[in-house]
Amino acid sequence: MTSPTVRLGPLPPVRVSPGTLLTVLLFAVIMYPSLSRGGIAPTTAVLLAIGIGLFMIVSVLVHEAAHALVARAFGASVDHIALTLWGGHTQYRSRQMPALGSLLVSLSGPAANLLLAGLCFAAVQQADPGSSPDVFFSVSSWLNLVLAVFNLLPGLPMDGGRALETLLGAVLRSPELGTRITAWLGRGIAVAVVAYPLWRIVRAGGAGGFSLLTLVWALLIAGMLWQGATQALTGAALQGRIRSLDAASLATPVRIIPHQASLSDLDPSADLSSVLILDRTATGPGTVGRASRIDPAAAAAVPLAQRAATPVLAVAGAIGEIGALPATLRGDDLIGAMLAHPAPAYLVLAEDGTARGVILSADVNALLRGR
Repeated sequence: MTSPTVRLGPLPPVRVSPGTLLTVLLFAVIMYPSLSRGGIAPTTAVLLAIGIGLFMIVSVLVHEAAHALVARAFGASVDHIALTLWGGHTQYRSRQMPALGSLLVSLSGPAANLLLAGLCFAAVQQADPGSSPDVFFSVSSWLNLVLAVFNLLPGLPMDGGRALETLLGAVLRSPELGTRITAWLGRGIAVAVVAYPLWRIVRAGGAGGFSLLTLVWALLIAGMLWQGATQALTGAALQGRIRSLDAASLATPVRIIPHQASLSDLDPSADLSSVLILDRTATGPGTVGRASRIDPAAAAAVPLAQRAATPVLAVAGAIGEIGALPATLRGDDLIGAMLAHPAPAYLVLAEDGTARGVILSADVNALLRGR
């Protein structure tokens, strides 16, 4: 199901998931018992509970808008803000954001919630004690404070974890190690999120309806946190493999022959698996031609007397269009060059333009998957 998209002034598109309505209802259900016990009329308590739930969605939007605006200020391309069952996230891309920028992007969301908490607290001072505005702004101030503190916890995927990840990556000079440390801290926080309500239930000698609802909510949040931390660990492993890539080392030496060649141009005892047939007349954008590989079994089946009359393409299988990569490319630059001009294979070229070998995209994909 496609989430409806809302445009709000200078903000990027805001995608509102249907799960956002469920978040409002869950907040209302959780807040109603506390509000009704405070001597507030049932109808007023329901309206306050729903209003607080809606304000929490606004608080999440302000949180994500802060992320988006600071990321944009540091040159990132912000795709959209998403409001979901779990809160929200901001989707942005930046290849070379400085450590300070990453740190400020991470901390801007909690800072926005601290600001909202302060504004709500200021509103409380102007409201009559015990009135509906007093209750609304008191609870909203407290919830924004909790939201800020929770997001500042030092584990992924929370904002505090992302800030710590940036700091550790800079101090340890290993972004992958920083990610692994903060991801495991995030897993520990996920366990604690479930352990705390369980401890309260055991301490109370049993679970009431509210305690069970809180435990279910904690399990859902912990599952989200654990999944986010696991994805971060997977991403760190992938990034480590990307950083180890080197075009010159990955290149398999090949002998390049023109597509007009015949089998007689090749030594019968030659290693045909290292021969690359290149048709340079079939070039396209970002390519140097079309490539084929000889099938050794098919070539061996051709009688010696007929080798001169047999084109190499007659015993070859097509690879497809072939691109070109400088031998000096490494890591992210290598992957970026391959993604800019997708092809099944690439010639690796030395500085003088000579071919050092060929890289197959399938081989690189296998390396990135850890195979």
